[in-house]
Amino acid sequence: MKICIASFKRHETINDKTIGLLLNYGFLPEEIDLFVANKNEYELYKKVVPEGINIIIAVEGLKNVREFIFNYYDEGEYILSVDDDIELIVDNHFNEVDNLKEIIDKGFSLCEKYSLKLWGLYPCRNKHFMNITPEITTDYKFIIGNFYGFINCKNMNELHVTNIDDYERSIRSCILYGGSARLNHYCCKTNFKKNEGGAQCDPNRESKIKDDMKLLMKMYPNMIHLRKRNDRINPILKQEKKI
Repeated sequence: MKICIASFKRHETINDKTIGLLLNYGFLPEEIDLFVANKNEYELYKKVVPEGINIIIAVEGLKNVREFIFNYYDEGEYILSVDDDIELIVDNHFNEVDNLKEIIDKGFSLCEKYSLKLWGLYPCRNKHFMNITPEITTDYKFIIGNFYGFINCKNMNELHVTNIDDYERSIRSCILYGGSARLNHYCCKTNFKKNEGGAQCDPNRESKIKDDMKLLMKMYPNMIHLRKRNDRINPILKQEKKI
């Protein structure tokens, strides 16, 4: 298994978050591939990240770097994809987990058992929903993109949207394999909307997300719908609309 992290303008914080988190759980720098946007970003990260981490110059733009990553690895390779601003992995009681490697192994084992290619954690830190949801599901569920594992399938990872690729990946996983494995009693802690750098650097991100929603509605009309809540429009996988 390889661990991939795509990062942009977060060289000052990545060691305190995702990289530090992974190293604390016993992962080795040599197991981590860090994808950056350009030569300048490469130099900034090279100065600060632990020696042994493989820094790869990819391309700019969320969609572009995701496609670069999927093509970088071989078909069928086991990959753990982690955002660059993860602070903690917690359980359904909000306790920090001490067995992350076991959780990751379980995710891939579920994929093998049920002939799936995608697994992930619960998409939000909400004790109520985490505890009323079965510990493990393998049907049509949203797999959030901040921490997920996949057995590389370029067909499943084919992207048409620019920002909400985790929605499209969840949909395509269901179309191709009948669902995804989700460990609903674990989730990530992150403050991605408040963190500097990353996708938040794009001033047109909100309008792009709206365009992505429209495109997914057009491409997969029976698998996704839009829900308005607190003056925001959010995409919802149709099977999950009751939650």
